[in-house]
Amino acid sequence: MSLIELTDVDTGYDENQVLYDLSMRIEPDRVNCIIGPNGSGKSTTLKAIYGLVDVWDGSVTVRDEEVTNSHPREVLERGVVMLPQDGNVFPEMTVKENLRIGGYLIDDQEVLERRYEQVYEMFPVLEERRDQRAGQLSGGQQMMVAFGRALVPDPDILLLDEPSAGLAPDLVADVFEQVEMLKERGEDMVIVEQNVRAVLEIADHVYVLDQGRLEYEGDTEQLRDESDIMEMYIGERHR
Repeated sequence: MSLIELTDVDTGYDENQVLYDLSMRIEPDRVNCIIGPNGSGKSTTLKAIYGLVDVWDGSVTVRDEEVTNSHPREVLERGVVMLPQDGNVFPEMTVKENLRIGGYLIDDQEVLERRYEQVYEMFPVLEERRDQRAGQLSGGQQMMVAFGRALVPDPDILLLDEPSAGLAPDLVADVFEQVEMLKERGEDMVIVEQNVRAVLEIADHVYVLDQGRLEYEGDTEQLRDESDIMEMYIGERHR
């Protein structure tokens, strides 16, 4: 059973179609990445899964249950969590309050406290600063808050939408270190990322989009053997 499956999906914004007949199966127990040129539909694919854009035609399922055009809360209830670009922490709230937002569907306080402890174990600095406003943290620490908030619901799969976009080079390294930590924890992920070389060092499986269509899919190591695709989409030719 696939974790997530898109079948013949068409979608876009207003009159501008972005995805064309897109079909994609995301299997469990691996880290996936979606790469391709700007405007190829990478982020729109995640938004279609999470109910943030209307699917015009086709279907989206999570563990064989249809979620096409469902509210994001319904998708979250099925174990899918999306981390948007730049993390979007709430700067006036404390670290712990930010984490609490990630667990807003959890009513059991003991479960919630256990999830906090798991986040603090992964990011010890957040426990030290749990009562500090998130806006007072460094950029790297704010990304930790965003990742931690996404982990509080204990998702089956994380959708990461360009986690390194717009960050200074030192913060980009921090982000990929955090993503590597998530992989080591066994988290399933779908990562949309412009920093192709970095994400290919982490991902197990890759999808290449171009002009809203799936042009290639395969294991990361197989992609490295596809010289023409590597040159066209990544700017490298391997011999």
